[in-house]
Amino acid sequence: MSQPTRRTRPHALRDQLTGALAEIARIDRPLARSTAQIRDALWAPPRVVVVGRVKAGKSTLVNALIGDRVADTAATECTKVVAVYQDGAPSRAEVVKIGGARHSVRLTDGRATELDCPTDEVAYLDRFLPSRLLRSMVLIDTPGLATITTGNEQATRRALIDGYGQTRDASVNADAAIFLFDATPRADEVEFLHDLGFSAVNTIGALAKADTLGEGAFGDDDPLVQARAQSEKIAGAMSAALLTVQPVAGLLAQTAQTGQFTEADADALAALAGLSDMHLELWLEAQTPSIGTAAERDRLLDLLGEYGLRHARAVASQGAHAVNAWLQQRSGVDELRHNIDVNLTRSVLITRAVSTCTQIEHLALTHPAGGRIRSILRQVRQTPQAHTMAEFKALHSLTRTDPESPWVGELRQVLVGSGITGRIGLPAGADRGVVAAELDQRLRRVHEAGLLGGSAAEEQAVAVLLHTYSMMRRSI
Repeated sequence: MSQPTRRTRPHALRDQLTGALAEIARIDRPLARSTAQIRDALWAPPRVVVVGRVKAGKSTLVNALIGDRVADTAATECTKVVAVYQDGAPSRAEVVKIGGARHSVRLTDGRATELDCPTDEVAYLDRFLPSRLLRSMVLIDTPGLATITTGNEQATRRALIDGYGQTRDASVNADAAIFLFDATPRADEVEFLHDLGFSAVNTIGALAKADTLGEGAFGDDDPLVQARAQSEKIAGAMSAALLTVQPVAGLLAQTAQTGQFTEADADALAALAGLSDMHLELWLEAQTPSIGTAAERDRLLDLLGEYGLRHARAVASQGAHAVNAWLQQRSGVDELRHNIDVNLTRSVLITRAVSTCTQIEHLALTHPAGGRIRSILRQVRQTPQAHTMAEFKALHSLTRTDPESPWVGELRQVLVGSGITGRIGLPAGADRGVVAAELDQRLRRVHEAGLLGGSAAEEQAVAVLLHTYSMMRRSI
């Protein structure tokens, strides 16, 4: 049984805007057509782009999230262009050229490998799959960033940044991002994050090869433990650009999610359980393995990597199901899915609401019934839920102009926290008096900051937080 959608302030705001659009649609037929398009965009699945350097593990992670090996992880023509994965039947792939023209391409083993045109003419590849997951999210895979692969980076920038500024035909119109790092963010990655233009609450960072960090699978320290510590370090240093950073073992996640690991693989892995770690390393390096065949060894490495091969053999005697459960738990993919489903989706609802208001304003400017349209929109903007848009705009402006401002953290908290207590950093069961005292303290602080002044973005942030905390204080 599926879990009910968690209701949040952004969900309520979307419902209010949907009602406003329905009211505007009743004015006349042209407005009915226009509002239908705006409503469809408001309710469309979030479009999440996966970005990172070449060989950062983007396609592997996309496969893990979709639950099928549809993104090619080998070096083929199609890995040099942006690919958009969305729900649709029948399963097919279409090349979208920079000018907007489309043509179909053949699938081989469920993947597109040839474009039938030069890559520099391609805006992106549209890949349609009948997929339950893709009904709630569109995933966008990118070729990667790196100065040694200029063509790949140009394709990524054209689809995500430059194309959006020039023509929607060349843009994939993403709402949010998952940015993959290897260990420590490089200067060009930080610059690209800034150019991408998303808010801190619209971007998740990930160490997608967490099982290879440090000395690797056979080092003294568990790379997954090291990856979690490194993720927390990056999240702290880049809090103005990233909602969170989490470790993910992409290969383990892909194998767990795509059902590739078989009982025969479990038997081959279980045969290695008696080897010491030293003898396992020798087995990996031997030209002719002492246990099993070279083909079996290569397959296990392709599915598990050295980390999975070393550690999952302890449960292999229990069968493929036990190994798959181990891979799922250690990969970190469930935590990533939760962040996407809850945090990124909530942020996308806010950005869509801001866009919807802008489009309604445009309708008011160009229609004889503009006064009535403005009145309908004004009613939505006067609701407490609509203040979420002001909080979002203030954070976005502040992180672009003054990312070191102390107000960045408070704006992030009030946007991503659940309930009043979560939004002000208190435990869910905090006493009413404790909540009131915390709000009173925050109100005094932002009021004093307002008297002192600051940059335009800081003054906006302070004014927004003053309104936020005042509403909270009145509601308890």
